[in-house]
Amino acid sequence: MQDWVHVEQPDGDGPFPVIVFFHHGPGFDAGSEEAARMIADQGYFVVAPDRYRRFEPWTEETDRERRMEMFVGTTDEHVEEDVGLILSALADEPAARDGRMGCIGYCIGGRSVLRTMANHPDVFTGGGGLHPSMCVTDDANSPHLAVPGLPGQLYLGFGAEDQMQSVAMHQPLIEATGELGDRGIVEIHEGADHGFAVPGSERYHEAAARRSYDQAFALWDRAVR
Repeated sequence: MQDWVHVEQPDGDGPFPVIVFFHHGPGFDAGSEEAARMIADQGYFVVAPDRYRRFEPWTEETDRERRMEMFVGTTDEHVEEDVGLILSALADEPAARDGRMGCIGYCIGGRSVLRTMANHPDVFTGGGGLHPSMCVTDDANSPHLAVPGLPGQLYLGFGAEDQMQSVAMHQPLIEATGELGDRGIVEIHEGADHGFAVPGSERYHEAAARRSYDQAFALWDRAVR
């Protein structure tokens, strides 16, 4: 596997079903690693690409201005290139099971979930977006527009108190997910702010996070495992 991909896997030889993990805007930090490990402990082979790999090495102390440059400088095309490379590498990974895969994304990673499921509908059959961002835009190809045509299953968890990407801003995405019928689930968590699902973050919300992960695991049991 490429050196810009973090891997977590369960104990044992596998093969295990694969979950691609798209980290949040601040990067693949300690909280992201903890979340990836928690998912692996449920029996999944987790691969987490570094969204910012095209920039010079960064740390959790990288200043906000530089982080924003990295955030806006990484495009959907970059993410899709990374997904393609990961899928190729997984073919040679004995612990990774062939066939259906899942994905999960936090913040901007939620946008990557929608793009990836739309680009690879036969592969990514179950996705989760936790406090997603940049999923509804004025662009003609806004990510939310592809949602009604997705053949897979989708879970979206929003914080009712999200100060970065409000529930109102995501209303078109919520409505689009509703068009999936029983294949689409949306939950709005009272008291939760942006970042509620990343362990260790100042906005981590235990109840909202636990509910969201339970929903994601149930979805992957149906759609991936």
